Amino acid sequence: MIQENGYDVRSCDYGHPASQKIKFEVISQLCNMNGKNILDVGCGFADFFDFLNEKFKKANYTGVDISPGMIKMASEKHSGAKVMLANILEDEVKGPFDIVTANGIFYLLGEQAELLMKQIITKMYSMATEAIAFNSLSIWADDQQPNEYYADPVEVFSFCHSLTPWVTLRHDYHHRDFTIYMYKQRKE
Repeated sequence: MIQENGYDVRSCDYGHPASQKIKFEVISQLCNMNGKNILDVGCGFADFFDFLNEKFKKANYTGVDISPGMIKMASEKHSGAKVMLANILEDEVKGPFDIVTANGIFYLLGEQAELLMKQIITKMYSMATEAIAFNSLSIWADDQQPNEYYADPVEVFSFCHSLTPWVTLRHDYHHRDFTIYMYKQRKE
């Protein structure tokens, strides 16, 4: 998609910039991210870095992605962001990270999507000292596309609840998506 669209939200498979901004906004509502060390899993072009810098003071951003093309462009477009080529299930990504996020990474995981999603969520949760936030396409979407993974929000919530009792499910911002917040401690 990078070769076809270049530096454009369509390369990250967003239909338009407004969709990306809505999802960034919902993920950022996890908590006050001022001064927090944030790991963005599947960072794409690291556009979340700019969003965080506009919304929060001193958010320390690290982005990882498995696409060399995404990381190359992210480092060119966001010189202040720390970005690296890495797969959190296979590579060591040194923290510590207060917050770990993932935006739009689960829908193309293929036949093993449900298993991989659980592995990634578990790894993200283990890497965070405070909380994680991630989103996914929802099986409640009435306009599902072929070859995309749509997760059951209730099943994902239940899985996340097996890791921590402090879980929030958001399905109120976009008809195709849901977001989960997971906290290490009860949110005050």
